[in-house]
This record gives sequence, structure tokens and C-alpha cells, in this order.
Amino acid sequence: MPVEKQYSKILSTTRLRESEVSGRTIVTESESDRGRVLFSPAFRRLQQKAQVFSMEPNAAVRSRLTHSLEVSQLGRFIGDEICARLKGRLEPDQMVSYVNFIETACLFHDIGNPPFGHFGEAAIQKWFRDNGNDCIQKATSHPNVEEVEHYLADFYEFDGNPQGFRVVTRLQWNSDEYGLNLTKTTLASFLKYIRCAGEKENGLFTSKAGYFSTESSIVESIREEFGFTAPQRFPLAYVMEAADDIAYCISDLEDSVEKRLVEKSSAIKEIEKYFTSNNLPETDPIKQKITEALEAVKNGQRADGKRFTYTDFRTTLNRTLVTYVANKYVELEAEIFSGTLDSLLPRSESPGAILEALKQYCRNHVYCHATVQLTELAGYTAIRGLLDLYKPLLTMSRASFAKALENHKRDALGTSIVIESKLLSLYPKNYIKVYKHHLSSIADRDDSDYLEWNARAHLIVDFVSGMTDDFAMTTYQSLSGMRL
Repeated sequence: MPVEKQYSKILSTTRLRESEVSGRTIVTESESDRGRVLFSPAFRRLQQKAQVFSMEPNAAVRSRLTHSLEVSQLGRFIGDEICARLKGRLEPDQMVSYVNFIETACLFHDIGNPPFGHFGEAAIQKWFRDNGNDCIQKATSHPNVEEVEHYLADFYEFDGNPQGFRVVTRLQWNSDEYGLNLTKTTLASFLKYIRCAGEKENGLFTSKAGYFSTESSIVESIREEFGFTAPQRFPLAYVMEAADDIAYCISDLEDSVEKRLVEKSSAIKEIEKYFTSNNLPETDPIKQKITEALEAVKNGQRADGKRFTYTDFRTTLNRTLVTYVANKYVELEAEIFSGTLDSLLPRSESPGAILEALKQYCRNHVYCHATVQLTELAGYTAIRGLLDLYKPLLTMSRASFAKALENHKRDALGTSIVIESKLLSLYPKNYIKVYKHHLSSIADRDDSDYLEWNARAHLIVDFVSGMTDDFAMTTYQSLSGMRL
């Protein structure tokens, strides 16, 4: 298929539910997606979720919100550069919407991250591995361990990526069950990984789950929209991933310098050592340019004697990597559309190698710093503690849970319901709507009791993972009786 027709196919205005506003162009539809994300509560909550440093009082240090804004700017920069190279092959409206779709996917790429980032993900995974099997067996009175494992996969593989997809397609319930009702192009651009939780790893982009079983029908409808006969990464998702990699590798170091956890000159020296130790040819012009920038920031001036700051270094590196990614995208367009390209920033080439050097430095000196570790350990304890406190909701029978949702004092057997109704009163109404809607879709299933438990567990995890860092900590302390 000619590339022009391929872009006509992937730049689609189709939504999960047909829009009530008619007559809009592809440009206004793509801008509508961006607005829906920007004005959503889940996006605003990112301002109090950590990028690296939780509950940080220094406003100059990035939160998930400021990180997401920077990723969106880089995504837009890359998209503009790609469109400049595709000029004449794409219509003007296609170029504008192409950039808008990328920007929006970048804006909400972290919207599903739980409090305390990757430690929060690990806490949820570990809690369900330790407790999930016992909970589902008590709730369903089913002793067969093997038969219930399938319904626990979403939580064994809990991750911010599938949770983010769930947030925008389900949990941001405005008027109905379609969440923000984004275009399928924007949703496809968000899917960094293409495997459902519980499925086996099988090829590229399956090292993590990209979506939960509860959203598998939505992903299937997206694949049908774009004519994918098998799971594959969407072309715009490559750009979103590249923008994220460029942004966080540089910004994590910059924030560490801002917090004075590391000393800038020694950090640059070590990063330079990591980078120059690769086997890339010295004649590589990109390697030469990056090496010159490292030398300039280390010395505080360029070879011509002009002042060169860390901001100059970041700007130079961003511009160099964006240009490289745009060129790579056009060069390997066929592989991108087939979903067979591994990455736009491979570590075997200089742009990927400098990002890996930045990651290696941060792994060795930043992420393991005592101040980071102490906060993450506290967050890990808070999230596990919250799940322990909500555990009674996961061990109740389906019938008893239904009574608790209606604030009844006793279940059908006359057993007293005390704590469970009070816990559920804290849950957002939209999340409970999502749970109840899911029940309506499984009523005729033979395994409906297990699917109900899966939906109930999602309800608990939706609440916990949607919390900000500070709210998770204070809620845990309040429910534990440590504070009022």
C-alpha cells in the first residue's frame, strides 16, 4: 500500500463511541483528544506524582505532570521534523493531525502510574502474588488454584501502561462507559506494549503487558480499525516512546543536580566515560557532536571559548537526538508500519548509546541514593498497607459485596457488615460505575463469579493506583489510626 494511503488509514477520527459533534475535520478531532486529556482529573493528579523524587518541595524538580509536558513537547518536535521530511507526500491536515496525535499520546503516557512510580507497581504486584490466590478462593469458595490463576494475571502484571489505557478508556467516566472516548488513533499511539496481561511473551513489545483483560475488547476493536491481523505496534507509538526516552534520561540527571544529590562536573565525566567506552567508530559525526557537547559542558565553554551551560548541553542533545529520530523514522518507514522495527533509538548507535550512558549513571548514583530509597520504601509500605486494609473487600462473597455497596448492615445470611461499607464510601463514584457496568457484561458467563472478583479487584487497584503520593501516604496513616 502506498505510504500516502497508509497515513490516511492510521490517521482516523473513529472513536469508541461516535462523537455527538458532527462536521469536524481530522485536525479538530485530534485537537479534541488533546483537550479531553488536558482537562481530565487523572491528568491533573500527575502534578502530585513523582517522576523520581516523591513529595518533593522544590518546585523546580519535575513531577509526572511536568515530565509529561516535556515529553509532549519533544513528541511534537519529532513529529514536526518528520512531517517536514514527508512534505509533499501528506496533505496539510494530515501533517497537523499527525503531530497532534503524537503530542496527545505523549501527554498521557504516564497517566496510569501509581503513587511512588515503579515501587508502587512492584508493591501492587507483590501484594497480589502473596494474597490474591487466598482472596479469590475465599470469595468464590473455589479450592482449585490452577483455575483461578487466570483471573489474577492483571494484578500479577500490574503496570502503569495497561492502567493508563484503562484510565482513559474506562475510569474517566464522563457520561458513559467509554471514558474520555478518544480516537482509536490516539489510543493506538499510546500502546507501547502489545500483549494482554496473562498472555505469554511472543516477540517485540511483549516484555510487559500493554493492557488488561478488562480492556481486551477495546484493543481488538482498535486492531480491526487499522486492519491489523495480528498484534503489532502502531507507527505513532514509536515516536511517543522515543520522546519519553529522550526526556527522562536527561531530566533525571538534571533534577539530581538541582537537588544536589550529585555534582555536575563529576557526573558529566562519568557519563562521558560510559559513552566513549562504546565501540562506535570515532568518525561517526553524531558521536563527535555528542562528545564535543560533553567536553563543552564539562569545561563550561565551547572550543571557541563561548560559555556552555548544562542548559546548552540539554538543548544540544535534544536537538541532535530529535533530528536523528526523524531521519530514522523516514529511513525505516516500512519497518515502522509493519511493526517490525525494534526501536528508533537503538543502543548500537550513538544517540541510543548516550541515553544508555545517562541511564547507567542514574542507576549507579541517583535511583539508589538513600533519600530516594527511603521515600520509595515508605511508599511501598503505604501501598501494601492500604491493600491490607482493603483486603476484607476481596475476601467477601459476591452477594455480600453487593450488599456492602448498597450500604446494608447485614448480608443475606445475616452476617454483620461493618467495615466494608465504610471503606467503599471512600471510593470515587465513577470507579464504582465502571465496576457495575462490567457486571452487566458478564451476567451470562459461566465464570461470572471469578470475573466479578476480577472487576472488584480492579476497583480496589483503580482507587489505590489513582492516588497521588501524598494522598496515598496520608490515607494509609489515617486508616491505620496513625493520624486523624
